[in-house]
Amino acid sequence: MNKLSCEIVRDLLPLYYDEVCSADTRKSIEAHLATCEHCTADLHKLQQSSRLPFEVIEKNKQESTALANFKGYWHRSRAAAFARGLLLATTICGVIGLGYVGLFRWNITQVPSSVIEISDVSLLKDGKIAYHVKLTDGYRVNQISGKSEGNGNFYITPMRPVFKTKTDAELGLGNSYELIDLEQLNANHTDPSTQIKAIYYGPKDDNPILIWKQGMQLPPATDAVEAQFRDRD
Repeated sequence: MNKLSCEIVRDLLPLYYDEVCSADTRKSIEAHLATCEHCTADLHKLQQSSRLPFEVIEKNKQESTALANFKGYWHRSRAAAFARGLLLATTICGVIGLGYVGLFRWNITQVPSSVIEISDVSLLKDGKIAYHVKLTDGYRVNQISGKSEGNGNFYITPMRPVFKTKTDAELGLGNSYELIDLEQLNANHTDPSTQIKAIYYGPKDDNPILIWKQGMQLPPATDAVEAQFRDRD
């Protein structure tokens, strides 16, 4: 093959680099490159430009992988943070709800004896004990608790939440006639030693008011008091 010019070699360099030219052409190009610095430099440029996309692709691939990993971590972190936030919010709402119920709804506070007035204790014709109770502090009573201590003493205690509310009526648990069915109370105490011997109104450890004790003679109830409980029946 005749000696190739630089112009022809530059045109053939891509074929030479890709190894798709004939053996004779390859030999002629190599013979030219051995004596031509310019074409040799062009071959080096071709080699560098051919490697560059691969390097860029690898770099982009690595960056894409890192980005994908970061996105996965980000989404997982967001999901975990959302789950933690939801759990925390649920817990806080639960605590607030329980706190509200505990402070405003649960009747866990005993009304002190100092605001309790017991009057008109009497004996109904059917043997039940009637009495009038009034709380003088003006706050609502939500529940009445009765408890036998097992020693013959029975305590009736009005209960409220921690945060009490003003009563909006003259009648109710804080201002009404109530009765005690002593026979029914004793029906739950088959042991004579545990029979009810005294009934108190108010907290056990706060000077409760005595309503009745064994041997006490109570006056008969008036017709008005009798009528109170006939109307309830």
